[in-house]
Amino acid sequence: MASSALGQTSSPTQAQTAVVAAEFTNNADTNPIVAGDVISFHVYDEPDLDAFHVRVTDSGTVPLLLVGSVKISGMTPGEASIAIADAYMQKHMLRDAHVQVTVETNASTNATVIGYINGLSLTTGAAVPLTSPRPLLTVLAMAGGLSERASRTVTIQHRNPARPRESVYLPQDAARQLDNDPMVDPGDIIVVPRADTVYVLGNVGRPSPVTMNNEDGRLTLIQALTQAGGTLPTSGLRKVQLFRKQNGAYLAMPPINVGKIMKGKAADVPLKAEDAIWIPFSYSKNFLVNAPAITAAVSSAATSGVLYTR
Repeated sequence: MASSALGQTSSPTQAQTAVVAAEFTNNADTNPIVAGDVISFHVYDEPDLDAFHVRVTDSGTVPLLLVGSVKISGMTPGEASIAIADAYMQKHMLRDAHVQVTVETNASTNATVIGYINGLSLTTGAAVPLTSPRPLLTVLAMAGGLSERASRTVTIQHRNPARPRESVYLPQDAARQLDNDPMVDPGDIIVVPRADTVYVLGNVGRPSPVTMNNEDGRLTLIQALTQAGGTLPTSGLRKVQLFRKQNGAYLAMPPINVGKIMKGKAADVPLKAEDAIWIPFSYSKNFLVNAPAITAAVSSAATSGVLYTR
């Protein structure tokens, strides 16, 4: 019970402060109070000191009747309760203060999502409305979902400094994603980087960048070719060229006999981020592939008299 002590000269004892701490440090809200938050606080048995709809100033303080300003930014509601109670006791306004602080409105009611999200600008990001903590997967879905080029590892910068920056891996198996689905608070920032990429060029089904976002973050040459639509009947497989980026420049690696790899006569080649693969066109294969059509055309021309000799 709070006791009025106007005019008292005694300071609060450690035991009194410990009582307040024991009562309020277990407050369920562990997010720190920041400038712009709107709070209320209740001083037990001193209703004249209660305050509602109090905005935390840009300097992180709140005004207290008969006491002045007390800085509470960076504190949890439980810690702010202790700070306000201690201020009343230090100023000898109350002998034994008991205070309960509640955050009515957070300054930030959004989580910010930045990066490779479907339909999202890479420069502006998206503000996802949150009035309470929500699971990461829910927030990402609300933002539009991961794009095809998104990394499977996302980073959460928590508003609460007590929660360290968090890297979360999202398996391709949706059921397994639920095994690690941390809560996102209003004010948190989620960064979705681009997945590491290799480039498959030349005579393949679909020349394109290929993301390295499989389960183990690794990609082999054959896997990359498969994702790029596979090789063609006219692809030259004996001397496939791999270019690897080193010190900002691409260097040609020794040619690779992909034909042997496909036949199981050579080991597959692990790739690194930013590798470029060139599949050449084979003129000899092109002739063999098109030989029946060429022969038929020549025969038809000869039969019709288009071809003749002198």
